[in-house]
Amino acid sequence: MTRIISLAALATSTLLTSAASASIVDLAHSSFDTDIENWTVRDTVNGNVTYYAPGWNAAGGLPDGHVEFADITPGGYVFEESTEFSGDFSAALVTGGVSFDWMADMIQDGKRASVILWSGNTRLFNSSAPDPAAGVWHSFSFMFNVGNGWQIDSGNGAQLASLSDIDSVLQSVTMMEITGETWTGMNETTWLDNPRIWARSVPAPGALALLGVAAITGARRRR
Repeated sequence: MTRIISLAALATSTLLTSAASASIVDLAHSSFDTDIENWTVRDTVNGNVTYYAPGWNAAGGLPDGHVEFADITPGGYVFEESTEFSGDFSAALVTGGVSFDWMADMIQDGKRASVILWSGNTRLFNSSAPDPAAGVWHSFSFMFNVGNGWQIDSGNGAQLASLSDIDSVLQSVTMMEITGETWTGMNETTWLDNPRIWARSVPAPGALALLGVAAITGARRRR
């Protein structure tokens, strides 16, 4: 009986160790190490939309290259990407999230760093809390789970997003946006680095079972 319990404990330990070795996998990531990587700046003034290319810096980000944009109109602007940050990201639901590094040299009261995921005309968004400080890099991360401040707006006003709402958007993301505008007028410059959507990867259940069997077999052979 003692031997059976020992073998079972060994197998359980192997399974738990394997599960604990879950790794983070980038589903989409822009490092900006070499260029602006398809990101644009969308500026809107009185309903009129204009696109600009953000500036690129080889150093000074976290840790290296990053993009920046100095406001040039009285309208609002966002950093936007619809190439890599589009598609099915449902693998990130619950255990994954979205993150980015961000800085602005001027931040008005009430202005926050926000991330918006679009699925057609539906937007899923989240914002930093409290207001970020100006002139320093901030690292923001938002898990794709309820209770983390996600809101959804399908054209009828924003409301707290349910897990089903989050999943629905993640299944068909068409674009991701990150706050640029932090000041009324044309005064601020905003920097962005390392936007990413990530998920946790764990060994498949079948692989875990094989690891358990291998542990038991190995124990028997050693005896």
